[in-house]
Amino acid sequence: MRIRAEHSQDAITERDQRIAELANALAHPVRVALVRYLQEKNGGQGVDNVTCNKDLVALFGYSQSAISQHVKILKSCGLFLSEKKDKYTHYFLNQELLAEFRSLIRF
Repeated sequence: MRIRAEHSQDAITERDQRIAELANALAHPVRVALVRYLQEKNGGQGVDNVTCNKDLVALFGYSQSAISQHVKILKSCGLFLSEKKDKYTHYFLNQELLAEFRSLIRF
């Protein structure tokens, strides 16, 4: 959808921009499922909440590169955080940002 800049500048708030950024990152069912998976895993808390790319590939049945592309989008908006452990990168949810998104979408 094309937005006319001269009419939209005053109408679009920073909140609108933030909602759109996070919603865009969640605009694919695989990414929603990835977030849900990490949220449900150990209640989204603690050490058992982390997972690595190979676990996600095995769970979802997509190629490693497809999962990596989805994870990259979730990382770029800040929903996924990562930590290097040996040769693996472990991912976990940014619980604060997820809570922020929940509060933002309540109008």
